[in-house]
Amino acid sequence: MDLDKPTNLLNSDEIDLIVSHLASAKKYGDPRQVWVEDGHVFVEGHDGEIVSMTPAVAIKMGRMLGEAGAASLINKVMDENARKEG
Repeated sequence: MDLDKPTNLLNSDEIDLIVSHLASAKKYGDPRQVWVEDGHVFVEGHDGEIVSMTPAVAIKMGRMLGEAGAASLINKVMDENARKEG
């Protein structure tokens, strides 16, 4: 294994797939409801669509969303500060 070569780079097919998924992404508003039933976590979106996941996935998704939300807010503040200073 070449330790100098990054292993997390995407190939062009993977990039194309991500770009096509981003183009079809829909905005998500506040969830209407979140509940637990039969060992699964359910989330009803603002549009009435319901997503089901295992508890482990719900915990992981919650953490990932929290981290991404914090990073997004930090980037927004940094961009606003850069515009004010520039």
